[in-house]
Amino acid sequence: MKKYTIIALTLGVMGVNACTVGPDYERPEIKAPQDFVAGEVLETLNEGKEEDLGPDANWWEGFSDPILNELVESGLEDNFEIAAAMARVKAARADITLAGSADNLSVDTDVGADIDERRQLEPNEQPVTTRSYSAGLGIGLPLDIFGRTRRDVERARAELESAVEELRGVVLFVSSDITDEYLSLRGNQRQLELLRESVDLQEKTLSIVRTRYESGLSPELDVQRATSSVESLRAQIPPLEENLQNSRNRLAVLTGEFPGAYEELLTPSQDIPVYSARIPDSLPLDVLNSRPDIAESEADLKAVIAAIGVAEADFYPSFDLAANLTISRTGVSSMNPTEVLIGSLSAIIEQVITDGGARSANRTIAEAQAEEALANYELALRNALQEVETSLNAIRSSAQRQDSLMKAVQASQRSFAQAETLYRQGLISFLDVVDAQQDLASDEQNLASERTDYAREIATLFNALGTSIKEKTAAAP
Repeated sequence: MKKYTIIALTLGVMGVNACTVGPDYERPEIKAPQDFVAGEVLETLNEGKEEDLGPDANWWEGFSDPILNELVESGLEDNFEIAAAMARVKAARADITLAGSADNLSVDTDVGADIDERRQLEPNEQPVTTRSYSAGLGIGLPLDIFGRTRRDVERARAELESAVEELRGVVLFVSSDITDEYLSLRGNQRQLELLRESVDLQEKTLSIVRTRYESGLSPELDVQRATSSVESLRAQIPPLEENLQNSRNRLAVLTGEFPGAYEELLTPSQDIPVYSARIPDSLPLDVLNSRPDIAESEADLKAVIAAIGVAEADFYPSFDLAANLTISRTGVSSMNPTEVLIGSLSAIIEQVITDGGARSANRTIAEAQAEEALANYELALRNALQEVETSLNAIRSSAQRQDSLMKAVQASQRSFAQAETLYRQGLISFLDVVDAQQDLASDEQNLASERTDYAREIATLFNALGTSIKEKTAAAP
């Protein structure tokens, strides 16, 4: 009778609407500013650009560089950081099934057999053999009355969402990283070309100085100064060649290859690509709604909020229904066997009376983690907009520097030409010529470096804006 009372009590609990303990997630309000402080930079970048790349294009295609396009596409297919992120998505999806399995029906079976041979006391009697067989089927059904499993599934789904957004972020980062490294390589190639041109120019000047020295028109001091200037410039070549080799190797690794894979493709020099397409007119709220790291941070917040419900459910009793069915067959020697069918249904209610404060500690930990996740989310919002502002300011500063450096190069070219002419006429010292040469070489190098930085800042801006990528590898597996 007691057994049936427990069953009735359990069924009665099932009849009550199940509740889910713990807080429900509510998205924090985003109080984003209306415009970027440096928003006019976006307007300047888009002046005279009526059309964007189109719905099927990706942002790096705005550089109109086929080799860059090839490298980024290879990276999105074969990059191992992306592969690792995709594996994390796969694991997170399986974790949803694992979390939900705690609420599923469980079945176990048991089969047994026993043969017993006994001899009677009389010596002429035949031995008697007893055979028995049994088979059992056990069924268990947990009852998620207080929503522990539901909250755990919520947590797992939020962690899947976080993994998917992390994958989006990795895809965006890899495309930006490949583009940045490629632009750096082209910039260093341009600087190397300019440096070699400067060395050639100063070697010609050195030849003139030697001729004048041999003719008794210039002191040996001028020859030594010219030699020193040439060798100082030539000493700057090996570091640039080292940087170029490192860039080729890094691009190979970023695209899933081993170092050395792009020696033939990337050794020939090309100009620094210029971005010519329209940049999206994004507002702060657009950025916060599109950046993968913001969505990942919010998903992490969802997960820890759900974990509070999991910890809260541990304070309530757990319910399980158990059913058993046993079939037995017993026979003695050649006599007809006897079959028995036995069934039972039971309910188990478990409640922890005392645990030394473990459940309270778990709930406190979950609540503290939620507070931390909320703080991280709020920080991510602000960092995201700061990154956009930093990138826009860098683009504006670089554009202004380029204007000044172009004027400086033009002035240095005229100054060097005049100094060379005056030196041949004996009107100035060779030191003036060396100074003019060094100024020209420095200004040209600085201009090439600034053009490279400007192009790289465009790539950084797309990363900061959280620009979506339409490649197939950007989708979660």
